[in-house]
Amino acid sequence: MRLLACCYNDPEMQIDPDTVYPIRPDCRDDAPKTRFKPRPGLTLSPRRWKLLHNEEGVLDIAGMIKRVQHGGVHPTIKGEVWEFLLGCYDPKSTTEQRSQLRQKRRLEYEQLKAKCREMDTTVGSGRVITMPVITEDGQPIENPNSDGGAAGSEQQNNGAPLPKEVIDWKLTLHQIGLDVNRTDRVLVYYERQENLARLWDILAVYSWIDKDIGYCQGMSDLCSPISIILEHEADAFWCFERLMRRVRGNFKSTSTSIGVRAQLTTLSTIMKSVDPKLHEHLENLDGGEYLFAFRMLMVLFRREFSFVDTMYLWELMWSMEYNPNLFSMLESGTGTSSANTKDESVLGQCGKFERKILQAAKKDDQIPLSVFVVASVIEARNKQLLGEAKGLDDVVKILNEITGSLDAKKACRGALQIHEKYLNTVKAS
Repeated sequence: MRLLACCYNDPEMQIDPDTVYPIRPDCRDDAPKTRFKPRPGLTLSPRRWKLLHNEEGVLDIAGMIKRVQHGGVHPTIKGEVWEFLLGCYDPKSTTEQRSQLRQKRRLEYEQLKAKCREMDTTVGSGRVITMPVITEDGQPIENPNSDGGAAGSEQQNNGAPLPKEVIDWKLTLHQIGLDVNRTDRVLVYYERQENLARLWDILAVYSWIDKDIGYCQGMSDLCSPISIILEHEADAFWCFERLMRRVRGNFKSTSTSIGVRAQLTTLSTIMKSVDPKLHEHLENLDGGEYLFAFRMLMVLFRREFSFVDTMYLWELMWSMEYNPNLFSMLESGTGTSSANTKDESVLGQCGKFERKILQAAKKDDQIPLSVFVVASVIEARNKQLLGEAKGLDDVVKILNEITGSLDAKKACRGALQIHEKYLNTVKAS
């Protein structure tokens, strides 16, 4: 009983997340209100986080996942916890092993950043490029930015033609800058130029290493929370790189389509299975392709939730999708789990959603939890959509009105229920 009283009187658990990520005074009236508050006995606290590690620093991953699924993560330890949730570290690793890997990655990031700096000296300069610095045929644009934002973008090629991959990369730099200058501008954090430049550097380096996709709009929205909660830039970069492995398929595009369309098609199939009446209604309104849900999936609900609540939703989803083999899967590049579906010790370390997937033995073409969360959000507006939506504009209006009113935990709970119903429907068919 004394321990319980201590937990409930813990000053750490009385923190207001909005004081950790303060909003500019002139934006407070327009910014979505934060609903998440750390809850004693539910939220993973700094004290509990320490207790989940043994003397060598090995993490009790099952204990961590259980706590995060119940109440999210305390603001002061989000960075450390997210690194595990996104598979940056093996849960069986010791403190020393993680320290060695961290140093190795930091060195690798500095090497990547140095390479980018050779191609454009704005990288690492504390500035942000917001105007094109090169033409599509590789010719430099001299002093394109009157404020000096691209003044350091000279090419280190001694007049020789630039390789196509360098041209493609340099063509993205101003777009990254434009997006960075629009990202989370309600936060006091981005009033400092060095924080804008840090986000731009991370995205510029990522654009260089991902030759297939490079940079696309929406990536800054995904990277921003990670850049803020992780103190070291290199750690933030690798954490973002892990997140992109989950969602990069959404950004893959061809001349006729973009990758997220595949998830929208899946969403349509799910809604048709679990709520055929609403699906038919949306189809009759020319909304059967669910393009109105495009933004939710591309930036993982960044527009529907406040900054703090978005992070809460993400950690809920990642904990529910967690597989203890995530680190080894990412390191090997297999993308598949070798978990024995009958091994209770392994299943006990999985998140709720992942455990259900493994037990159903349906790892092929696995649907991410985020798609079911979208279905949950739509399903929660069932009566309003059926009763008030007379056209596609009405559907968009109704779903736009949910901003700031959604409960992350309720949305995830609804997603798990829809997933269960969907599995049963598919099994019956």
